[in-house]
Amino acid sequence: MNDREAPPLALREAVARDLEPMQALAPPHVRALWMVPVALVLFTFAPAALSVRGDTQKLGFLLSWGASFLETALGLGIVAIALREAVPGTLISRRIISLVWALAIGTVTLITIMTWRVSPTPLLQDGLGFVWRVCVAGTFVSALPALALSLLLIRRAFPLRPALAGALCGVGSGLLADSGWRMFCHFTDPAHVFGAHILAIAAVTLTGAAFARRR
Repeated sequence: MNDREAPPLALREAVARDLEPMQALAPPHVRALWMVPVALVLFTFAPAALSVRGDTQKLGFLLSWGASFLETALGLGIVAIALREAVPGTLISRRIISLVWALAIGTVTLITIMTWRVSPTPLLQDGLGFVWRVCVAGTFVSALPALALSLLLIRRAFPLRPALAGALCGVGSGLLADSGWRMFCHFTDPAHVFGAHILAIAAVTLTGAAFARRR
């Protein structure tokens, strides 16, 4: 490039002044550790601040606290996948995306069915609307702090598919919230779980996708 083709000196100096060294991002599983304190709060808040479901002894440790811990671990894992997706050059494949959705849906479905079989607790028609609103709102609102933090973490990268990364953050955050909320909810009826808890997780997923697309 000769002098006639070179940018003006003032422009080159302005660009040079604007250049700053970039700090390399830590691996996704390391950045996901920022989510652990929020996950612990969500795991314990509802049962500690409200009450613990009355059938914990009947369910046993594995189907009560153990199942909730599994949801927490799965939620953190999905957020870590979202953080990987947010970095250009490390996009996750369609197969992994399909496996994530299947694992999230399958895990919650399996926990719901097993819990119902061990401790069938139907929801009375009189309280159907009230309990539905409480569980939808409780799960959704509880997930918002985790969603906000995970979206902040993916924004530090440069997601080429922001809606997908945001949706993954939403699924993970929804699972983190539901892990604690299910330890407060006293009803195991699959119609209630899928119509309220899973609906709230789906709403968090859509919210994450929508907000991640906004620049």
